Amino acid sequence: MNQHPFPKPLPAEPLELERWLRRTDRAEVGREPFFRGRDAEYATFRNAVISLKRGDIGGGTVIFLGAPGAGKTALMGECMEAVRLHSTPEDPWVVVSIKPESLSSSLEVVMLLVEAVNLESERLSNLSSDRMAKKLKSLFNIGQKPYEEISERGAGLGHFSVGPKSKTDYAIKAHAQRVFQNAVELLKDFRLVVFVDEAQNTPDSPSTRGVLDCLHDPPSKIPLVIVFFGLNDTEDKLERCGLSRLPDERIANLRLLSDVETSDAIRSMFDVYEFSGLQKDQEAWVERLTELSQGWPQHINRVAVAAARVIFDNGGKVEESLLEKALEDGRMRKNDYYARRLQKCSAYSSLLFKQIAQALKNKPDGISRSELFRMSQSALSETKSSFDEFLMDALHAGVLTPTAQLPDHYQIPIPSFGDYLCTLPVEPHRLAVQGQ
Repeated sequence: MNQHPFPKPLPAEPLELERWLRRTDRAEVGREPFFRGRDAEYATFRNAVISLKRGDIGGGTVIFLGAPGAGKTALMGECMEAVRLHSTPEDPWVVVSIKPESLSSSLEVVMLLVEAVNLESERLSNLSSDRMAKKLKSLFNIGQKPYEEISERGAGLGHFSVGPKSKTDYAIKAHAQRVFQNAVELLKDFRLVVFVDEAQNTPDSPSTRGVLDCLHDPPSKIPLVIVFFGLNDTEDKLERCGLSRLPDERIANLRLLSDVETSDAIRSMFDVYEFSGLQKDQEAWVERLTELSQGWPQHINRVAVAAARVIFDNGGKVEESLLEKALEDGRMRKNDYYARRLQKCSAYSSLLFKQIAQALKNKPDGISRSELFRMSQSALSETKSSFDEFLMDALHAGVLTPTAQLPDHYQIPIPSFGDYLCTLPVEPHRLAVQGQ
């Protein structure tokens, strides 16, 4: 892999700018040409890939955690592209994208691995010399037989009779190992990097444990590393699904970017789309947009879209007189994001979130789980929800996130989100209930 995590951005075509401006959600954007930051997190991924390149197989699993909007999807896109860029006929690498729901079937996972290898073999054969093309075609043909055998047996795989748990677990793991072993002839000559997004949705089932066991520690001839991207409870979910506890250097939690990283990302946006204007005006825009985005990747995208739209609609020129309009549009987009996050927790009183935000104003290190429990009891009694349900919903919506320093402490991931919650209007009847 390159020493530098991401390639320098290249100027984009005007059509790409229009396409980017039409998209409303960061997850829809794909690879952003001005993606910046996340060097430390990328190093976690790069170390796993370097280990695989050295020939180390097994245990290279990586987990990236973060609240919604922390930039997991954008980082995953960069990692996937880095692997694709380094795949050559002489040193083939394969990107495999697997939905978490597929992890309960060893057959389905292996089929996805084989299909990805076949596609990459075909792509590389078109780029290579006659000699290398013949080699890649030979690998493809070698792999077809086990591929077809696996396909034919698919209908009869994955069913186990009920028996003692220990025997059933052993049978499931042995079955998954056999399915993976059947594909060794095709997979052994390619380095595979498997990506699972929204990994918090991994099904908790006996068959999933067998699949995760094989992906974390594959048969010795299959060079493979798997990378999970998910919300903050993903690590716990994967442990319940049978994944061994990973060392700290294999787990990265995505939080706010630094001011330097944020300004670099926004400045790159101006470079990529080649907006014109005085350098001092551009730097003024970068400074104010950096301040507005607060280092949150979702906001970087939203305020950049707002700024680019204003510039685009005014002839592509960066002017000081347009800045306030861009900032106002950016604030509206931020508030829209907060409203969407809060809507996912609409079952709970807005007063509760307002109280949490107000309490956090005086507790920058976060609120403990026990304190959150006490604060939420009155509101939860109205909805007949459990505290664990409330906490999971708040984490999944990105209203709360675990703190980096203290275990079982929580905070609001973005400072301005806390300000937004503090200004929420509260229904009179809610206040009346709270005062009883």
